[in-house]
Amino acid sequence: MERGERWAHRAAPYKGPVSEVEVLKVGTQRPVRVKVRFVADEAEGREEWVPKARLRVRWEEKDAWLHRQDRWGALISDGPEDDHDADFVAASLVFDSCPVTETVSLGWNTRERGVLYVHDVPALASMLQVPQDLFASDPRTFTDDHGTLNAPWPTALAVAERIAAVHAAHLVAVLAEQEKQAQHDAIYGRYYRGRGKDQGMHVSPEICDEVDQKYQPGRDLVRQWCGTDATGRLDELQALRAEVIRIGKLTDEAITALHAAGEKRKADDLERRLGIPLESLRNAADSQH
Repeated sequence: MERGERWAHRAAPYKGPVSEVEVLKVGTQRPVRVKVRFVADEAEGREEWVPKARLRVRWEEKDAWLHRQDRWGALISDGPEDDHDADFVAASLVFDSCPVTETVSLGWNTRERGVLYVHDVPALASMLQVPQDLFASDPRTFTDDHGTLNAPWPTALAVAERIAAVHAAHLVAVLAEQEKQAQHDAIYGRYYRGRGKDQGMHVSPEICDEVDQKYQPGRDLVRQWCGTDATGRLDELQALRAEVIRIGKLTDEAITALHAAGEKRKADDLERRLGIPLESLRNAADSQH
């Protein structure tokens, strides 16, 4: 930044009037401030020391910069209001839990919350079995300088629902684990270990439950996206695991009894015919507790 250069000045990052200013002097203290003169006639030559960050772009780049600002403002205009929005919780869970980060991702922070970033359009279309132009169906969609397609929240939500259908079995298992942890925390609370002399922190069961209730509608929506078939498959799988473990325990007891009776050959034959190492069954049973 040099004396005599013309810059676009705006106090707030994303809104407010934009003024042409001329750089008079760059300060030497930190944080850096710049002495400028406001060029417009109505400013009557006003001079002011301003933070360097308020000088957004060179004046000749103003129009392109404002176009990008307006384009982004339109893109996020109907995004989720906060990160507890049930739709956003559901979409976040899908994008965070499914193996799709190389292909597509979701914006999280305030100025990008709900924006869909498609890094590989053909790959995503193939994964979801949809035409590629589906992702650009909203007129606000654009492709940035890095080749990533940027789409607004309605498109992101539709894509999240389709990803959930593709990865339904995985997501239902994730939901079951999350809700199991939530139930545990609602009974016992949660302890966060500290470091060094920090004794850590215990969050009461009541607060854990209160916080979790904010996320339950989002989990319910993901389960709806997954469909009853996926839920049924998980229930069947869990029932089958329980039955396998029950039979395994009985077999373990029988083999142990045969060893105790001196019938080592019969015990070894029974374990061989079982087809599963007893240690694996024991570990599976332990994991259920």
